[in-house]
Amino acid sequence: MNIQSDKVLDELLVLQAQNGDKKSLAILVTRWHKKLVKYAYRYTNEMEVAKDLVQDSWQAIIKSVYNLQDPAKFRVWAFRIVHNKTVSWIRDKQKEIISNEEYKQNKALIEEEKPDFGPIREALNMLSGDHKTILTLFYFNNYSVQEIAEIMQLSTGTIKSRLFYARQKTKEYYQTLNI
Repeated sequence: MNIQSDKVLDELLVLQAQNGDKKSLAILVTRWHKKLVKYAYRYTNEMEVAKDLVQDSWQAIIKSVYNLQDPAKFRVWAFRIVHNKTVSWIRDKQKEIISNEEYKQNKALIEEEKPDFGPIREALNMLSGDHKTILTLFYFNNYSVQEIAEIMQLSTGTIKSRLFYARQKTKEYYQTLNI
């Protein structure tokens, strides 16, 4: 299937789910669960946490799908919910880290134990949160600038600007590696 037919199928499934068809809702979960987990994992770097965040997101999605006014916006809407839950988790985690002195003392040991994800993962991790989010949505999830703007609740101009600067920073990083 191509992207356009996928969008049409999702829209049809949402409309059927809004009319009470539980099978359509189950199909939506099947179609989107792995993509949403992968998205959450890119920010948490913990698979179990990513799965938990997406599970919580599905509860919110299923509860609110009946209120979704534009079924064509399902994928953007679902990613927005996961994004918000992930950002909240990161915020909570940062507060926990700051308050936990023992974690600070062991941080160097934890960093050494992290597996090597290669230069791409390193480049993404070097970026600020917004730049990392925008590059991930644009390149790994194939979202348009307009869709990213809706997910992040920013203007398209801001997204274009941040995408440009994220690319520049990634390029600078690669130049320091002499790749």
